[in-house]
Amino acid sequence: GVERRGRRRAESESGRLRKRVTALEADLDEARRHAAEAASPIEAGFVAVADADCAAAEGHLDAAAEHAQRALEIAQLAGDPDLTAMALQTRGRMLVTRGQPRTGMALLDEAMLAAVNGELAPLFTGWVYCNVLSTCHDLADLRRAGEWNDAAMRWCEQLRDGAFYPGICRLHVVELACLRGTWEAAEAEARRACGELTAHDPRFAGEAYYLAGEMRRLVGDLDSAQEAFTQAHQLGRLPQPGLARVRLAQDRPDAAAKGLDLALDAGPSSPLHRSQLLATKAEAQLRLGHRDAARTAAAELASIAGTVDSPFLSALAATTEGEVLLAEDDVVGALARSRQAVTTFQQLQLPYEAALAQVCLARAARRAGDDDSAALELGAALAAFQRLGATPDAERVRSLLAPEPPADPGTAPAGLTAREIEVLRRVATGETNREIAAALFVSEHTVARHVGNIFAKLGVGSRAAATVTSTSVGWCA
Repeated sequence: GVERRGRRRAESESGRLRKRVTALEADLDEARRHAAEAASPIEAGFVAVADADCAAAEGHLDAAAEHAQRALEIAQLAGDPDLTAMALQTRGRMLVTRGQPRTGMALLDEAMLAAVNGELAPLFTGWVYCNVLSTCHDLADLRRAGEWNDAAMRWCEQLRDGAFYPGICRLHVVELACLRGTWEAAEAEARRACGELTAHDPRFAGEAYYLAGEMRRLVGDLDSAQEAFTQAHQLGRLPQPGLARVRLAQDRPDAAAKGLDLALDAGPSSPLHRSQLLATKAEAQLRLGHRDAARTAAAELASIAGTVDSPFLSALAATTEGEVLLAEDDVVGALARSRQAVTTFQQLQLPYEAALAQVCLARAARRAGDDDSAALELGAALAAFQRLGATPDAERVRSLLAPEPPADPGTAPAGLTAREIEVLRRVATGETNREIAAALFVSEHTVARHVGNIFAKLGVGSRAAATVTSTSVGWCA
């Protein structure tokens, strides 16, 4: 039901945005009249800030940047710290959106320093904290996010009136705690944020429910995860890529791919969110055996990572490309990209992402014939997943570490393994190597090797002969 409603929500989102912008324009017209009559230029400066936000919402980024610059010039002439900080963070966000992240983040840092130093009124302090931390998150700038997040929460704890700002800041705490691997604390904070934000603004509450769903998904509670994603969707937050990851865990890659396509077509999104959508889409397409589609998604992700100064996005792109290269039997390329991802994620101290990259590295090493290195990487990944409580991932790694058992000699030909029996059953139903590879989440090369071994052990030379032999004695009934 969530996927079916996704397209309707995406189609109506632009209409609702236009209505909000129209209402804002009406309010701005009145504000402009008041500013023209005011003795101080400060009112005109705040109107310019609002003009910038309105222009940005309509997609007029050049105009938004001009309004923000005018606000900054007025603020500097008036010497008002609140207006100066608002103008700085507004122009900084506009520059980031226009593809100038370094210049833009420098302005955001300047605004944040004024907030941290207590130079601003509470309203503007909270505004600056929220916008700067949101921008750090959207760019996957974990260094800045970590530096500013503690200061924001200390300020929030001092507030007495209302819980709106603490709830929003708590979202950033959850995002960082999830990445750092402190999942139990992250889930507690996510649930707390849900309660704080639901009464204030459903948009932010939707994000809180989405993060709670991610916590449940990671530990394998798929029903609770889907419930949280549904609540997030009802509050206006697209439930992707979390819901698609649930579908992949349910072995429903086709449903995952459709939901991701809707989300990617819904409109512009932050570099981090679009990158996460693309990484999950590549995984879904590989599960379906669609290597070209997976390669296209990985290429767009690499392009985003190349334009944003974020080691996290670069490592995410490397992991995704490593998986695609492995599916394309480019073992050397897969080894290089997955090893790069492991190193970067470890340097960033992101244990879950590092473990996922280690699994890819291990599979590539095993394909290259380096079983010792594969076992070391899988062992390290398993330890990380167990420590984090990532039960589904731990089970997957255990299956990769376990030696392939022989089939029951009473029901299968001598020497045929359990995996070969599984492949043989699928051959007998008429599945191609690509379809079998997608179903078993392995490469076509691996399936072809299994098929060759089956032919040799059965003493046959074709798929038809193998099917006849197996079905005649009931092995693949």
